[in-house]
Amino acid sequence: MKTLLRVGIAGLGRAGQGMQPSELAAFPDLFRITAGCDVDASRRANLPPPFADATLHADFDHLLADPNVDVVSIATRHADHTPMAIRALDAGRYVVVEKPCALHTVQMDALLAAARRHPDHLFLRLNRRFEAPFQKVLQLMRGGLLGTVNQIKLYRMVGYCRRNDWMTVSSQGGGLFMNWGPHLVDQALQMLESPVVDCWADIRNVISIGDGDDHIKILLRARNGRVADIELSGATTLSGHEIEIRGSRGTLIYPVDGKIKMRFVDPDFAFRPLQAHAGQPPLQYGNFEEHPTFVEQLVDVPAIPGGEIWRRIHASIVRGEAFPVTLEQGAEVIRIIEQAYVASGFKPATAFLGPGKRPATAAS
Repeated sequence: MKTLLRVGIAGLGRAGQGMQPSELAAFPDLFRITAGCDVDASRRANLPPPFADATLHADFDHLLADPNVDVVSIATRHADHTPMAIRALDAGRYVVVEKPCALHTVQMDALLAAARRHPDHLFLRLNRRFEAPFQKVLQLMRGGLLGTVNQIKLYRMVGYCRRNDWMTVSSQGGGLFMNWGPHLVDQALQMLESPVVDCWADIRNVISIGDGDDHIKILLRARNGRVADIELSGATTLSGHEIEIRGSRGTLIYPVDGKIKMRFVDPDFAFRPLQAHAGQPPLQYGNFEEHPTFVEQLVDVPAIPGGEIWRRIHASIVRGEAFPVTLEQGAEVIRIIEQAYVASGFKPATAFLGPGKRPATAAS
């Protein structure tokens, strides 16, 4: 197969003309934007430089019929992602679909069925799987210095804003959880390293003008006992750490001055067997029978391009390399999001579940 892949972007909004073109432009030898599509004429005007040689379409069918398009990227409104991705797959295109790839598990099942008809043609744009801080934290967590990991916290504050666009309207698939949730749920599932068996959720609308959610708290417990604490808010004026990892020998937090901070028991220090005492303790608090030493480290975040996911997509299409984000992993993200909505009782979530809805259950 040829090396240069021609991309047509459907939906020329914030993602379609703001995020994806700049990412693709970082790989000029791998990708070229040759087409764009939007029903809104104003969105087809005054596009950024990566669209300089692109053919612009008002009709999605025309984009699918464009002979100069190899890859179709779906960057439309959330409610359109699944049906448009299925149409593009059935048209024989390679397809990249923005998050959320589906609004509920019924849609996800339909998308998976289409992907089975067209093997190795569907790519889920969970691009924050490749974020440099996340990748480095995952490496450090698995390195053993923190001991047995028992708790993970993922936190994102996206600003304090009484948002009032379609992204806040549940009938359009809006809400902060549908917007940011797929990223953090995907990261949490990677860090849990075991199937989720329990989900607790509090999802609410605090200040958003639309009826969608803007403040989310999710607790996921995995079969291995590890817990992921996910917090998202568009109604917070002060931010916390984006990542916290707590283990039996230490703790990790990010960011601290743009770096990852770790504090852990010195690897050379061995805990010796001790017995608990039921008698009267000393007045001072603590265990005076041992004196562990601690190590503190500030770890640099590696340089990983923001569009790394596109390089992985190219490697999969052109060289047949396995794409790291599997369809099964994407389906589990959607299942967890649906389960969280059901568990929370957040009313507008019924708009996501649609006809034939089925409440999600924990993995067996």
